[in-house]
Amino acid sequence: MDQEEEINLLDYWRILVKRKWLITRIVGVAFVTSIVVSLMLPKIYTGKAAILPPQQDNAFGSLLSSGLANSPMGGLGLAGGLLGMKTPSDLWVGILKSNSVLDAIIDQFKLKTLYDLETLDETRKTLENNTKILMKKEGIILVAVEDKDPKQAAAMANAYIAELDKINKKNGMSSGRRTRIFVEKRLAEAKTDLSNAEDAVKRFLENNKAVKLDTQSEAIIGAIGEVKGALMAKEVELQTLLSFATPNHPQAEILRAEVEGLKDRMHELSEGDSKLDNTGSKDIFIPTAKMPHLGLQYVRLLRKVKVQETLYTLLTQQYEMARIQEAKDSPTVQILDVAKAPEKRTKPKRTIIVILTTFTALFLSVFIAFFMEYLEKSQAQSPRPT
Repeated sequence: MDQEEEINLLDYWRILVKRKWLITRIVGVAFVTSIVVSLMLPKIYTGKAAILPPQQDNAFGSLLSSGLANSPMGGLGLAGGLLGMKTPSDLWVGILKSNSVLDAIIDQFKLKTLYDLETLDETRKTLENNTKILMKKEGIILVAVEDKDPKQAAAMANAYIAELDKINKKNGMSSGRRTRIFVEKRLAEAKTDLSNAEDAVKRFLENNKAVKLDTQSEAIIGAIGEVKGALMAKEVELQTLLSFATPNHPQAEILRAEVEGLKDRMHELSEGDSKLDNTGSKDIFIPTAKMPHLGLQYVRLLRKVKVQETLYTLLTQQYEMARIQEAKDSPTVQILDVAKAPEKRTKPKRTIIVILTTFTALFLSVFIAFFMEYLEKSQAQSPRPT
């Protein structure tokens, strides 16, 4: 058996020796051609930038759970549970790969003209092929862009990061920002209403001279004003929550219960508690409906001022809390490595091109040699026509 294998190997060697000039020519031509082609290929440089993963306690932690699916993402199509993305880093990678970012890069660097392409889709495809966006195990996101110009490669990589930050600030509306915007508008209205109410009291006193109220009436005014102001503030808080949360949200249920309780208390102060008799009443105030007609108009004006004062105070507190929350929720991009113009090319890898081409030519030439030997033997063994 070993002798047969030696004979077969010897036959193979004889074939290679017989066709050595063919093999040498093919390998030599391939070797020289690969060198020439590798030298003619344009130099490609890669600009690399890296960003830290988004913090879990910033806007993306809340966005992933409560609001982004309902916000317009400008063509990103990030709805329906964020397409199954599990972490904020996954979301950022998705944004970086989106058409919104690609189109912004194309417009900024005029890539359609630079790549000499006719359609936007072709330009996007080329840019995608020239760009790699990877996420490491630590959550760090790497952006690498290839280009013939090293400075432009770095500029494009940094532009990706800038566009991500821009989209975050434009569309990443956190719950704190929603609350701040809503309360800010309502606070401006409350300030105007308070000024109008105070002006109305001033005009009434100027027209009717001084009007004196007893202690009990003043207490009623203060109590009703505080309760109604608190009621209006709770209604604003509930409306704000429902602007980005579902009606079945647990906090919404709590706020509804508080609103109903304040409404009941407001009714008791204004009309009296019909469920209790005169002896068992716990209401130490006389209902406003039973006040003497004298001074009733003045009471109503003062009550309105008290309502607006309470509402303005509570809205101011909500506004400051929303500003603090918004500052915590700001979805900022923290850059780990800024892309700089690379000094060395990444492509073409000339040594690898020459080695792979030469070995491929060697295998191909050996195959051709054995195939030609097979054809010769087949022709020699075929019967000659008589």
